[in-house]
Amino acid sequence: MFRGISLANKCLLLFGAVVVLIVFAALMLPALRMWKLIDEGQIQISRDQVDTWLTLDAQLQRERAESPGAATFPTLESPSLNNGRYGGINAERWSIERARGNTSDPFIRAAMTFFDKRPTAEDFYVARWVGISRYYDFARAERVGRTRLRSIVVLRRDSVEIVNSLWLSGLMLFAAGAAVIPLAMLVFYLITHKIILQPVRLLKETAERVREGNVAVRSEIRTGDEFEQLAETFNMMLSDLQGKEDRLRALNQAMDTKLHEVAESNTLLHESAKLKGEFLANVSHELRTPLNSIIGFAELLLEQAKSDAMSPDTPVTAQMLQRRTRYLANIDTAGRNLLTHINSLLEMARIEAGRVTITPERLSIRDACEGLLGMIQPLAARSGIELKLDVQEDVPAITTDIKKFQQIIFNFLSNAVKFSLPLEKTGRVPEIVLRAEKLPPARPEEEMKVRVSVIDNGPGIPEEEQQKVFEKFYQLDSSHTRETTGTGLGLAICRELANVLHCEIQLVSGVNRGSMFSLIMPIVLKPAAAAEGALEAKFRGALSGGKDWA
Repeated sequence: MFRGISLANKCLLLFGAVVVLIVFAALMLPALRMWKLIDEGQIQISRDQVDTWLTLDAQLQRERAESPGAATFPTLESPSLNNGRYGGINAERWSIERARGNTSDPFIRAAMTFFDKRPTAEDFYVARWVGISRYYDFARAERVGRTRLRSIVVLRRDSVEIVNSLWLSGLMLFAAGAAVIPLAMLVFYLITHKIILQPVRLLKETAERVREGNVAVRSEIRTGDEFEQLAETFNMMLSDLQGKEDRLRALNQAMDTKLHEVAESNTLLHESAKLKGEFLANVSHELRTPLNSIIGFAELLLEQAKSDAMSPDTPVTAQMLQRRTRYLANIDTAGRNLLTHINSLLEMARIEAGRVTITPERLSIRDACEGLLGMIQPLAARSGIELKLDVQEDVPAITTDIKKFQQIIFNFLSNAVKFSLPLEKTGRVPEIVLRAEKLPPARPEEEMKVRVSVIDNGPGIPEEEQQKVFEKFYQLDSSHTRETTGTGLGLAICRELANVLHCEIQLVSGVNRGSMFSLIMPIVLKPAAAAEGALEAKFRGALSGGKDWA
């Protein structure tokens, strides 16, 4: 019934209802008592008037008895009420026969019934309302002896003045109640809001701020009663809650850190397991292919040698020599590919084991680039790829490890040749440009550097794959049906060697827009920097599981 009503309104409603009931009861009880006293007073007046009337009537009877010749007075038995008016008292004497024979006056019948049931009773009265007037009917029994009823004296009177006084007193009581109720409500409202509701409101506001997440808030109630004790208990609870929340937050942070570390470890383990599986699959495939070629062509040559031995008179034709030459060339190519794969694996193992040695020497960029293009020329010619050299005139000579520089650039060139698409697929001539240029320093405190770039117009590398191609054993196409071969270690070795030489590798590429692999080198590789690079390579090898770190 009171759902949705505030505590203050509930208190006011309930207190108002109780006040109204209490005031109503407090006013009704005196009013009822006053009405009863007034009725009793009026009945006593009627009794006194009947006594006075009887006294006057007895005196009149004696005077009549003493003066027989006096004037005639009305008889008491006359039915006329006026005959019974003495001293302004209008009473009437009813004989028993007349009273018993009356059927039209309810009061007479009620009085006779009452007196018949109570032989010793003297008075009978009834107070009744007629409109807004109060009437009092009084009957006095006249008996012969103690019990035999001889007649009754009836007095009927109203009390208009008393009734008006009663109504006026009632109105005054009602006005007093109407004034007391608002005053009591006002006093209760002030007391309730200052003593009860204000502390409750403060506690509610504190609880709402705590619900919003502010456990540092405290309730400031200084009433010196149970509300202050409740506020102190609430504050202690908040202090405990804040302490537990701080401890829980610290535990959560520690747990999040551990979970993050575990997640990273799991990710690394997953990637390592994936790379290991891919590496084993790729290496087994890459090593098995040239070995099968070597074994197959060697068996063919062996069979031909046995056949020639069994038929020494059979002449060796040009076709047979051409076939043997082709077999030997295939064996040579397969052997070289196998050697390249093995060298790549050994090179990465040496880098991870920290066994890289650096020998800085003076190097002419133009001469080195011409030599590298000469080395890659046969392979590019078989694929129909045009090679171009673009070395600026102001490129200075540098001091670095020549073999590692050549290994990095040659790897860039071999990848460009390997992934260049033929004219039949793209409609354009595949082209590779080897460019060398001087890079002026961006800031005065920086040193001048040299950039050597390998630029091709091949298929390019997607942006999301450009960082992954430098990871170990990673290949854009890792399936066994791919067109190009390799273990996926070439660019990883280039990155490690570049770190050793204090160089930087840049990759700029886009799908169907070709690729540019650049090696940015300092002019002079200092011995201290070389030793630092070798130490870093050894340390990274130890982190990745190298067994020779000490």
